[in-house]
Amino acid sequence: MHKALLGLLIAVIVIIGGAVAVLAAWDLPAPTAQMEVQIPNDRLSLQ
Repeated sequence: MHKALLGLLIAVIVIIGGAVAVLAAWDLPAPTAQMEVQIPNDRLSLQ
């Protein structure tokens, strides 16, 4: 039982490490389209 738990823990650490490596190396392009969103004045009032 102890070896199975240790193996599971190592597998989880390897999966998390791999996910971090993929996200660190992934070259996401910057957005090219400009967005303009109209925000109503009642959402910005401080009253």
